[in-house]
Amino acid sequence: MNNPLQALRAVLSAFVGIRKGQSARQDRKLSFADVVTAAIVLVAMLIGLLLLLVQLVTG
Repeated sequence: MNNPLQALRAVLSAFVGIRKGQSARQDRKLSFADVVTAAIVLVAMLIGLLLLLVQLVTG
């Protein structure tokens, strides 16, 4: 993995839908595996957060 934080920032900004031109050009240097791994981690965190929120609301 080249830079895991860069991949996480790229995927998180894609989730939100914002990214500046220079950062987007730098994202092209990321490998497919980096982006997929970061996306899986962020999706798992989102699901965990949603499950925790449901548990708190219904508990």
